[in-house]
Amino acid sequence: MKSVSNYDVVRARDEFVVQSNTTNFTVVNIMEDSCVPNFETVACIRSSILAGLAALTAVLCVIKLFRLHLAHHPSCHQYVIFYAAALECAIGSIHWIFLNVTQLDFLLEYIKLLQVLIMCHYYITLAIRALRKENLADRFMYPFLVIAVLYFTIMTSLGIFNAESSHVECIAPYWLALSGAELVVVQLFAVSGFYITRRLNEISTLDSVRWSQKRDLWCIVIVFELSALGMFVYDLTMQILGDRDSGCSAIFSHRQVVYSPLLVSLMVMKLLLPIWVMLVVFQPHKTATEKDEVFPAYSEDGTYGSVFSDDLTYRQLYQPVDSFTYCTPIPSPNGSPCMYDAALPYVYVNPSMVRSSLQTIAEENNDDKQEKKPAEVKVCPPVTDGTAPRTARTQGQFKRGKFITRIIKKSSKIDGDIL
Repeated sequence: MKSVSNYDVVRARDEFVVQSNTTNFTVVNIMEDSCVPNFETVACIRSSILAGLAALTAVLCVIKLFRLHLAHHPSCHQYVIFYAAALECAIGSIHWIFLNVTQLDFLLEYIKLLQVLIMCHYYITLAIRALRKENLADRFMYPFLVIAVLYFTIMTSLGIFNAESSHVECIAPYWLALSGAELVVVQLFAVSGFYITRRLNEISTLDSVRWSQKRDLWCIVIVFELSALGMFVYDLTMQILGDRDSGCSAIFSHRQVVYSPLLVSLMVMKLLLPIWVMLVVFQPHKTATEKDEVFPAYSEDGTYGSVFSDDLTYRQLYQPVDSFTYCTPIPSPNGSPCMYDAALPYVYVNPSMVRSSLQTIAEENNDDKQEKKPAEVKVCPPVTDGTAPRTARTQGQFKRGKFITRIIKKSSKIDGDIL
């Protein structure tokens, strides 16, 4: 309720006397309408749609977490992201139906910002490895992430403790401060994607795998860019058009049919769409133990050996192949080692090493700053008639961060040909 005074001028005893005539009326505030407790049909439909989408997304996140645990996924990035996403969706489904308060809006924003920082850490780490600039992690990345976490925490805390009614919630300055900082963080995310893409174009791999990697990478980058940019424009518009006297509802002409579709679109773009894209892009893979210990979680040099920062995805960006080992009964005609011979069609990469989506095959080129090392060729004695064929197998392994591709040679009995 809001009290407004009108003044009537009356004439009494040849004098003008100003008398107060107070009229009470109800201020229209479409922001607080929902299913419970302020029921409104359009607002309840809006809240039900958002709550249903959030609940479904939470279930998908739980299923994804179950698959990650079942596969013993080695990277903690995906665990943290999907645990936070499940919590965010659970809180959102309750908030939009039963508890329409400003504090929960700030809490949802904070959880989403933490996911942005985790994604930023993941892709900046990949870009630093691809550039061979590991010293930038301590000098730039970690201090930046710490400052960003502190900033988001302080702004969110101020917004929660200084929260006002939904009548003026949209014009609170904390929203613009948070969305502006998120837009800056996402730009670093996009820069990391640019360097990762450039590195993918330089390495030797299947075109289909390279295209799949770049597609998934830029799907995530574009979605986070749209989310951050859209919310920044919305918050900036609210600051320009908003007024504390008329409130946020006046911006939408006090019409629920205008406000509700816009709110659904914003919440989907801001909170749910990034989670949906990550659910599709990030897929669990087996750990080192389940792959014959080909990919141990820790490297001997300890530079990036932690489980949190080491992921099999994009490994060819920073673990180039230094040598290939294969067996052949016939030495090279000129006696010089070679990486690939068209006369040796049996030499191939183990298909188990090739994974779809973001999974990669081995890189064939070394760092541009280092001189390429000659390939190591192991010559096996020719197979004589009557001898049982043998299969030579070299297991891939990590030695001081160097990856050696697993190559399998199969022999056959037909004229000593190698299949």
